[in-house]
Amino acid sequence: MCGAASVFGTFRAVLELQLPINLVGLLACAENMPSGGATRPGDIVTTMSGQTVEILNTDAEGRLVLCDALTYAER
Repeated sequence: MCGAASVFGTFRAVLELQLPINLVGLLACAENMPSGGATRPGDIVTTMSGQTVEILNTDAEGRLVLCDALTYAER
């Protein structure tokens, strides 16, 4: 969350200071909610770039979302 908060804070400051610049930013956010549809160790997901990733650690959802955000930005 720290990176997304920094991007959001920068945008907010530019807005409040009414700086004459154009910005483009991405906030890669993930919700960590356990449920029946949550990822489990052994699950395989396909990223936006087409690579498949096996979930070994379920605490990596933020990194997976960041991976897709970087692919989106590149395109």
